Amino acid sequence: MRQSSAGRTRVFRTEPHATPARAAGRRIAFEVDRIDEAFSRGWSVLVRGTARAVADPDEVRRLAERAHGEPWAGGQRPLWLRIDPIHISGRRITV
Repeated sequence: MRQSSAGRTRVFRTEPHATPARAAGRRIAFEVDRIDEAFSRGWSVLVRGTARAVADPDEVRRLAERAHGEPWAGGQRPLWLRIDPIHISGRRITV
């Protein structure tokens, strides 16, 4: 497992009234995984830090322009949350 100290921020979008929106202003852990069952491999990354709502309209516009695709769950997801990382860890999953 690799570990590092604070690094670049991470952002994600959600619905304003969804459960993840309540993370704003709190210390959180956010995990992202990718599993490729066909090749029996993948990766997992855990980011721990403080979540903050992105309120500046210009920054929201920039984030939306740089987003890669639409949310896979569908919907607009207009609220952007930024995670200021305190700790990032991850691992590769192989057979």
